[in-house]
Amino acid sequence: MSRHIDELGRAGRDLYQYFSAGRTTLWNPAVWHAAARTDEVAVSRRHGLVRYRRGAGEDTAAFARRIRTLRTPDAEEPHGTESGDGDGVAAVERAAAGKRVLLAVVNGGAAPEKVSGTVYRLLPGPVDGCGLDRVAAGDLVASLG
Repeated sequence: MSRHIDELGRAGRDLYQYFSAGRTTLWNPAVWHAAARTDEVAVSRRHGLVRYRRGAGEDTAAFARRIRTLRTPDAEEPHGTESGDGDGVAAVERAAAGKRVLLAVVNGGAAPEKVSGTVYRLLPGPVDGCGLDRVAAGDLVASLG
């Protein structure tokens, strides 16, 4: 009986450590993909689009850490209010248009023109018809290695 109690106690401690340390979300693998594959990353935030450019001598881990923590962006572009673009759809479409991209979004509302690459989206929307290859969460994680 005491062996089972010890095992339950150990499982409880493990669960506590796992959940108290914070959760990994799909934001983390999306950042790693972006930092490993390009020198310029755009992130849509509530207030606007922030851009990160890899600095001279900045390795992938440092670049990813700067993006993941949303520190020291190289440029910021407020979301337009004249077009009712409070959620940044138009800014994302402008940033991605005509490029090869990895677009990782919660809402599939953006549909950039003349775009190629990959999209991970949590919720469906117009992005599903814009020509990007759609991947699931497991694909995003598994392709890291």
